[in-house]
Amino acid sequence: MNKIEIVDRLLGALDAQEPAELTFVAQTHGSAPRSAGAWMALFSDGSALGTVGGGSVENIAMADARGLLDAGQSCLVRYTIGGKKSDTGMICGGAVTLCHVLVDASLRDVFVQERRILAERSEGVLSFDLSVFGEGAAGSTEHGEGSKRAVAGSVPASIVFPERQADIKAGISGERYLEPISPEGYTYIFGCGHVGRALASTLAATGFAVVACDDRPEMLEEGLMPATVERRLVDYGSIGDFCSIGPRDFVVCATSGHKSDREVVAQALACRPTYLGCLGSAKKTAFVRAQLAEAGFSDEEIAQVHMPVGLPIQAETPEEIAVSIAAEMILHRRTVLLPRIH
Repeated sequence: MNKIEIVDRLLGALDAQEPAELTFVAQTHGSAPRSAGAWMALFSDGSALGTVGGGSVENIAMADARGLLDAGQSCLVRYTIGGKKSDTGMICGGAVTLCHVLVDASLRDVFVQERRILAERSEGVLSFDLSVFGEGAAGSTEHGEGSKRAVAGSVPASIVFPERQADIKAGISGERYLEPISPEGYTYIFGCGHVGRALASTLAATGFAVVACDDRPEMLEEGLMPATVERRLVDYGSIGDFCSIGPRDFVVCATSGHKSDREVVAQALACRPTYLGCLGSAKKTAFVRAQLAEAGFSDEEIAQVHMPVGLPIQAETPEEIAVSIAAEMILHRRTVLLPRIH
C-alpha cells in the first residue's frame, strides 16, 4: 500500500466532510511486526486502508480506532506483544506505541502539503504534537488499558523542513512524533523486456516509485506495465538528459545488450544512487566490471554495484527474477536507506 493512496483517501473524506481516524506506529521496543511510520486509516463507512502489523495487534487497533472515530477522539496507547502478560497475545517479544488521530478539517493543509511532497518525491518531516496527551505520556512505560491517553478532537500537526532530514528517523522525539516524508526517491529501471516489465510490476506493488526506461518505443506501450509506473523513452548513451538520478534513488539495469548495460551502469554509478544493480550472467558481470575499471572507477565504487543483481534464490523465470531483485532492494531499503529503530 503506497502512503499517497492513504493521503488521497483521507483528503477525499475531508472533502466529503466525513471524519476518519488515522492510526500509526509511533514507536517500537524490541521485536514488532511493523516499524514506526506504518499507517492505517479507518473511514466512516467502515472501510480501512493500510496496516500497522496485522494479527491481534491490528484487530485491537481497529477496534480502538472505531470507538475513537465514533467518539470524535484521538488517543496514544502502548501495547506489549510478548511475554506472559502480553496485551495482544502475540509473542514477538516487544512493545508498540500506537497513535490514533482524528482526521478533521484542522489537518487538511498538512495532508495537502504531504500529498505534494510525496508526489514530487521531495523532502519534509511530518510532526505531531503529542503533548496534548499529557506530560510524560509519550515516554510512558505503562501498557494496555492503563496506558491509554485519549483527548477530544484531533492532534496538532505540521510539516517542517529541517536542514539535515537524513538524521531524522520516524519515531517519538521528546513530546513530538516525527516522520520523514519521501526519504526514498525514484526507482529507475533501464530496459523493459520480460524481466524489466515483471520487475516494474513487482516493485510498484511494494511501494517503490517506478520509472520504466527504454530506447524502444514498443517496450513502453500502454498496458504492458501497471498504470502507476511512469514510462520514459530514453537514449542509453545520455541517460542524464532524461533522468535526474540522486542519492535517494534506486537504479536497475536490464537492457538488451552488454554495451548498453555498460553505458547505463557507468553513468548511473557516477550519480551515486543509494542502490545500483545490473542483470546478467557471471561472464556479463566480469565484462561490465572490467569496463568500469577502464573508465576509472575504483574497486570500492565497483563493489557497490549489485552485479549480478538479486538474491541467489535460483530464479529462472522473469517473474522469479523480479522477486529476487525486489527482495534485495527491500533489504537495502530496510537496512541501509530506512533502517528500523527501536
